[in-house]
Amino acid sequence: MLTISINEREIDFIELIRLALSEGSIEERVQAIKNVKQDVVAWRINMLSGEHGTCWASDPNNAEFVQWVAKSSAERHEASFEFLLTTRRYEDKNNHKLNIAEHIGELIWLSIQDEKFEGVQTDRGILQQVRDDAKESGVRGARDRDTLRKIWNTYRGVVHLGRAIDFCENYPEQKWDVLHLAELFRKGLSENCPKGTSKPYVSPDDQISFVYSSKLSGPRFRDRGLPFNVE
Repeated sequence: MLTISINEREIDFIELIRLALSEGSIEERVQAIKNVKQDVVAWRINMLSGEHGTCWASDPNNAEFVQWVAKSSAERHEASFEFLLTTRRYEDKNNHKLNIAEHIGELIWLSIQDEKFEGVQTDRGILQQVRDDAKESGVRGARDRDTLRKIWNTYRGVVHLGRAIDFCENYPEQKWDVLHLAELFRKGLSENCPKGTSKPYVSPDDQISFVYSSKLSGPRFRDRGLPFNVE
């Protein structure tokens, strides 16, 4: 299982982290998340300039920080361009596929909560239920069982984050921590098995676990002591 840390600054961009997960492979998702983290850094630098103008750049106490900003500028520019391509793929096709996979994950979670532990690919299992719903509702891209199987196999390791984001948005009064909730969903999918089987709905080896990290590293801006983390 791959674990990715999210710091307190990056949580505000959790929707972009989800967007990064729409890429089709683990390697592409990891790179896309790195690109999001670089965008967070760029946003924070722009915020500093907006709040303090250019005077912070000439302050001798910020010399190390200014050097780091200049040295890492090209990397942030490249990350921004790469994430633009990720966004275009998301808007063209990957958003729809990720939404379908998250819906499958939601039905599995509900089946676990109801203690039905329905199968995924059985004749009347979760995929068939999604297929029937799609045919009735006229939803494209979800009416073919082979397509649904491929979508689920591609995204099953990351659907827990989108599920957590949706839950937090639908029930803001409950003030859930989105990363904590995502981890609950992830464990539910990886620790429970369809009835009559011994394999979990989602193998932990296929999953990305998102954990909160309070550790921020990097050069500090003198006036606010703001650390930067681009890991």
